[in-house]
Amino acid sequence: MNDLPVVGAQRQQQLQDAIALSKNMLETAERGDWEQIIELEKQRREGMMAGLKEPVAVDEAQGVNDSLQTLMQLNDQLTGVVQRARSESAEQFAALQSGRSAANAYQSVSKQR
Repeated sequence: MNDLPVVGAQRQQQLQDAIALSKNMLETAERGDWEQIIELEKQRREGMMAGLKEPVAVDEAQGVNDSLQTLMQLNDQLTGVVQRARSESAEQFAALQSGRSAANAYQSVSKQR
């Protein structure tokens, strides 16, 4: 029989759902589907808010803590993927700008001849 009260069992399920969404967000970020991540983040936030609305009982504190630790680790991984993607985008943008500058300089020289 389950020792957790209904609130505790619901909370654990909501936190497990948030963990599953976080894993999905990580996979989605690795694919570069940023719009889907926004939707998944919204779902995750709503679930976590509902799961943490009520006070945590002493007997469920360790389980909640473990779930939150897992969520933080996944979030750190997600942040790393996002930062790498942002850096790559910045590098691509800089290369594009450099290419445009070179093309403009070439056109300027061509017009002078």
